[in-house]
Amino acid sequence: MPLSRVGVNNVRKLLRVRRGEGKRDIVLLANFECYVDLPSFQKGTHMSRNLEAINEIIERASEKPVYKLEELCSDVVLEILHRHSYASMSEVSMESRLMVHRRSPLGKATQDFVKLIAKAKAERSDGVTLTREVGAEIQGIIFHFAGNGGNRMCTQRARARLSISTHGDEYVPIEDILDILETSLSAKAYGALSREEESIVLSQACSTPRSPREVVKAILSGVRERFPELADDARVVAQCTAQEPLFTFKSIARVELSVGELKKGSAWA
Repeated sequence: MPLSRVGVNNVRKLLRVRRGEGKRDIVLLANFECYVDLPSFQKGTHMSRNLEAINEIIERASEKPVYKLEELCSDVVLEILHRHSYASMSEVSMESRLMVHRRSPLGKATQDFVKLIAKAKAERSDGVTLTREVGAEIQGIIFHFAGNGGNRMCTQRARARLSISTHGDEYVPIEDILDILETSLSAKAYGALSREEESIVLSQACSTPRSPREVVKAILSGVRERFPELADDARVVAQCTAQEPLFTFKSIARVELSVGELKKGSAWA
């Protein structure tokens, strides 16, 4: 019986990402997952080969400038596919938390964490087809009308997530993705605020009321404006997850579509 995915997860590595001249490097503790497919004639796979590929590629990456996390994942999937000659597919995903420095509404220094996402998938047929994906997830606040009558206001903590996958050499800067996500929410969230700052943040949220669905629309609008050069076959996943204030469950709005569909507009309006 063939298996679609076999591999390893929770492989943690320390990465140093270069940001260009005049900017400090970013150090990340990254969590990797690596998989290949297993045809029916193959009785097993050597899990150690996956780990060896990750170790060797990341060690090699530390010796040269690394600017794109998705390219690092691409190197790993190609190496894994090379070492597993029987496999027709290899897939690597990476997640990490990045600490960012911010200023509170009154200018106090604060720190926050955002989630970075990078993936790559290599498929072997006549040749090798490579798909790269990069994305991020941030936390913030949404403020919107609730109830059937639309007369009750609701403030919720929310997470906005955006990932973009491409088949070519298009460059999708993670900084642009973070900017799109921050502007899609009603307001930023902070670890601690004074009473005066709380009033400022709530006022900002009230001035930009958005439901989870409207957050997703704002993310897609940002992608269309910020990345007009993306190929039509590139894919976009936009999601907003909101914590219900009175219940244990969460509400989720999500759209996955191609850039060609996004340019037409009717699929997400």
